[in-house]
Amino acid sequence: MSYTQQQLTELKAAYSSGVLKVRNGDDWLEYNSLRDMRLAIEDIETELANQAAGGKPRGTRLVTVSKGYYR
Repeated sequence: MSYTQQQLTELKAAYSSGVLKVRNGDDWLEYNSLRDMRLAIEDIETELANQAAGGKPRGTRLVTVSKGYYR
């Protein structure tokens, strides 16, 4: 899903007020807890940062492959 900076700003405002129910267009979203809302904010911030970086994920991953035994 594609988020906007305005949606993030509105969600942060609701979070700082302690309100668990926010309006998104014609829909209402109700979060179970402030923790769930904070996780949603983090997800949106990550997605917006990835969009700003041209859709490339940030960070590095190290992958190792082995046969599971040594000779």
